[in-house]
Amino acid sequence: MRSYSHLSEEERDQIGVLRAAGHSVGAIAKALGRPKCTISREIVRNSLASGRYSPLHAAGANIKRRRREAALEKDKALRDFVRDRLAEGWSPEQISGWLRKGAERKLKAVACETIYAFIYRAAQKAEALWRYLARRHIRRKPTKARPSRDTIKDRVSIHDRPHDVESRAEAGHWEGDLIICKRARPVLVLHERKSRLTLAARLAGKSAAETISAMLAVFGRVAPALRKSITFDNDTAFARHALLRDLRGMTTWFCDAYASWQKGGVENANGRLRRWLPRDFDLDTLTDDEIQEIVVTANLTPRKCLGFKTPVQAILAELGKDVQIRFA
Repeated sequence: MRSYSHLSEEERDQIGVLRAAGHSVGAIAKALGRPKCTISREIVRNSLASGRYSPLHAAGANIKRRRREAALEKDKALRDFVRDRLAEGWSPEQISGWLRKGAERKLKAVACETIYAFIYRAAQKAEALWRYLARRHIRRKPTKARPSRDTIKDRVSIHDRPHDVESRAEAGHWEGDLIICKRARPVLVLHERKSRLTLAARLAGKSAAETISAMLAVFGRVAPALRKSITFDNDTAFARHALLRDLRGMTTWFCDAYASWQKGGVENANGRLRRWLPRDFDLDTLTDDEIQEIVVTANLTPRKCLGFKTPVQAILAELGKDVQIRFA
């Protein structure tokens, strides 16, 4: 019988991308080589309140559910023994080795790493157990960070972008960016260059998987005729841009380094949204519906560059629909 293993971070990223692209639970299970019930349970248990599946949120929810008290927190006798030996000058390695040898029959053996984790655990901060260590570091030296998976491959320069995109001659060409507020909660902002229409979606995090999942979901509701290309800066949140080409048929372009002005449309849109979403604002105080109300307000504001039409009127005109908007 096949042994069960927990979903990995990479698998959750794939679920988020495929889910946003509209694939069924069965198709996702087949793509990952997982049972259908595993994928179904993952989506049901770890989706956001809105129903959207966020890889970052799912990983956090899973960790929170699986979190257990550390062995030294559950066992008072073992905890006291470790504290006493540390006070006597024993190293975590010596304590672990002594216990593993079975010298203390009534006490459970623990790994050296478990003792270090206990010493530097936030709950133990007041005890300052680190002072018993040979080097007496207040903070544990971090391990070497693994290289980021979010590198931008297949990046095409904005200088290769056709003139009709640059001149705003046709609709369907977008610019993308993130607005960062308090606690680093990002809002994905997508701006259509010709009509000045702005779309936005709150993200749970800034990972490339989270960002592309949201973009695929948003563009999945946009008419195919209005999905031609999109321009980004070099933030690694946009590292999985190729999926927009593969799943939404969109070409992607990237600005020069430190030249965000090259995507001035979305920068201007961000400035307008900052009226309601300043940098020190706590996004957790707003619901998703309230964020969308802000975006709608911006899209219903007349623009001089559009002959004082609103972005909504401009985009509907591109779709062959002429509407009159009146305010009571």
